[in-house]
Amino acid sequence: MAFIIKALGSGTYMATGTKDLYVVPVPKSALVTSVRLANGSTTNPTTVNLSVIPSAGGLARISEKDYVIAVGAMLLMEDIVTLGQGDKIQVNVAGTSPTVGYIVNGVERD
Repeated sequence: MAFIIKALGSGTYMATGTKDLYVVPVPKSALVTSVRLANGSTTNPTTVNLSVIPSAGGLARISEKDYVIAVGAMLLMEDIVTLGQGDKIQVNVAGTSPTVGYIVNGVERD
């Protein structure tokens, strides 16, 4: 049973809508220790909703509803979230010409 500390997901999302930031692979489980969302736009604020989607269905919001990230600012979620195989961290982005950089950090377990 190995524990692997790593960046679980990272990248840039340049659209409105929903994006999976990290999905727990089979047969692992995970502890998410932080999620950072950064607004890379030079002109527009971005509205985000950060959620956990259990593999069995449903949605559990893990950040303030309709959180507005100002130009050049960041949302840092440092509450530990436990996930089982197939569970995911997801963001929904709204705004004009959004550019949201993200990194999901944590531990995966076999």
